[in-house]
Amino acid sequence: MRWYRFFLLTLMVGFFALPGETNSVVVTPPRLQFTAGDDGYFEGQIEVYGAKDKDTMVKTFFMDWAFDQNGTVQFFTQSGQVERSATAWLQIKPEEFLIPAGSKKVVTVSGRVPPGTPPGDYWSMFFVEFLPYSVLQTSGVQISGRVGGSVTVTVPGPALRKGHIASFQINAVTNKGKPGLEANLVFVNEGDSVVEPSGYINILDYQNKSHGSIRIADFKVLPKSTRELQFTADLSLKPGAYVAIAVLDYGGETQTGYQKVFTVK
Repeated sequence: MRWYRFFLLTLMVGFFALPGETNSVVVTPPRLQFTAGDDGYFEGQIEVYGAKDKDTMVKTFFMDWAFDQNGTVQFFTQSGQVERSATAWLQIKPEEFLIPAGSKKVVTVSGRVPPGTPPGDYWSMFFVEFLPYSVLQTSGVQISGRVGGSVTVTVPGPALRKGHIASFQINAVTNKGKPGLEANLVFVNEGDSVVEPSGYINILDYQNKSHGSIRIADFKVLPKSTRELQFTADLSLKPGAYVAIAVLDYGGETQTGYQKVFTVK
């Protein structure tokens, strides 16, 4: 299996949530989310803004991607590595173009879902690559870079939405002389849709008295995939036995929870 791993800004959040920008060149929106019509067709646009002071040569393309268990994005240069890939369905027009200085270009992304495709979410990544354009160079500075964004295609129908916390560990730790907690949580998405769970961990004693709560920020989990979260929190607890209750809301009919007993010495 040949794949390329990229560590993206802010642990993947920036890549999917903010407009791409390199050398004053901007691509927006960073997410394209489609719902296929009755005939399977879908279409949308992105806007590519060029540099203010020079012409920019651009080419566009798609690439398969997936998360590993820790949430790091893996890109695949060969097809067939991602089971729910939408890349083969997608077209982007124009594929290569010149943006005059200070202007923008509207690019169309479209596609058609093959008949018989099961309901649920499928995905790909679009890339806008800025090529060095030596003919127009006057300052010796070349624009060169790559900005990407996600493409999600939802095939309507009775898609399964189901998930659960598979394991949960929590321990008292000391970080730089300060007491705190270290947690490890594994969530399994058993369904057919991309989910973004969020939740909290409540800390109780054996008398059911609350000793604080830890927020779990939302995170993306692809269909039929597992994500592992590791995080720490500053929380001072007296010696004794406690119960930690982790709860995640992933958009299913019910929330999922996991209870763990731990001791502070």
